[in-house]
Amino acid sequence: MDDVFARFSDDRWDDFLDELDKIRLTVVDPAERQQVKANARRDARESAGQPLLVRMAIADHYLNLLAVGVWAGDESWRADLRDLVISLVPEDDESRDDGLLSSVIAVVLAQLLQDARLRGGSEADVIARTAWEKAQEWAAYAEDRHVERLLHHSTEAGARVVTATEVQEVVELATAAADDQHAETIAALEAEGFTAEFMNGVWVVEGDFRNPVRAAARAITLTGHGCVLARNIRQSAVMLWNDNTLAMADSKVPRWRVYPILAPVTPQSKFSGGEGLPFTRDTHPLAPAPEVVRRLADAVGVNLSHLLAALR
Repeated sequence: MDDVFARFSDDRWDDFLDELDKIRLTVVDPAERQQVKANARRDARESAGQPLLVRMAIADHYLNLLAVGVWAGDESWRADLRDLVISLVPEDDESRDDGLLSSVIAVVLAQLLQDARLRGGSEADVIARTAWEKAQEWAAYAEDRHVERLLHHSTEAGARVVTATEVQEVVELATAAADDQHAETIAALEAEGFTAEFMNGVWVVEGDFRNPVRAAARAITLTGHGCVLARNIRQSAVMLWNDNTLAMADSKVPRWRVYPILAPVTPQSKFSGGEGLPFTRDTHPLAPAPEVVRRLADAVGVNLSHLLAALR
């Protein structure tokens, strides 16, 4: 562990931000960046078991190095920062200042969510999602007075910094998630341009999209399972997805079409081809619904008669 972090070992919470100011870097010689990154990774690996303030200081150090461009063009910082923010979730018996700790967590989560989505499938998305699931409940209690001092500012080439607005968005989402279990999914759907509402087990998404089938496929991929009704002023489409089976129907072609969905295929990729629907031999009349569709509706907890009414 770098000796620079020893000053944070004494559980002096009132001095934490002042001490951070003393160790923050304003520039790193490009010739030294590889060694600086290696040292940071070593400190991150060795942070387990260190006092909470030390772990917080190491997390801020990563943000500092991002701000001065040390990781320009290199995304490997994400996994380390994920592990660091997860390590900030305190044990019950650890001394802490909840407002300060929550503020550090919120800033780190904002950095991880930069250029990442909670419901996406890229490596950055998955890393951010893991960090969010472990630490988001703490982010809701961040305090503006602490966040302001934790933000980094830089004009260095390749710098990565988060803004107060980005942190506030994290805090608001964490607060909403604490009150509404569907808040994260709604935020993800709205980020796609959908108006989204969860009604009786069905995600209802509306918008000015041209193709409700593709919209339903995108929405149900984001939710990860369940039932989606996508509709615009001309057409509606329903999808039911559980385990490895997906059934869909739309108001233009009143038949159930059933597809296997086996990773790495997703509903979105399955329906991302041309204007027509993917081929399947497994088709059925809309009503009475076939057994496979009834099983899917039961598995995801939706009323099949309501879905049929929405398609007529």
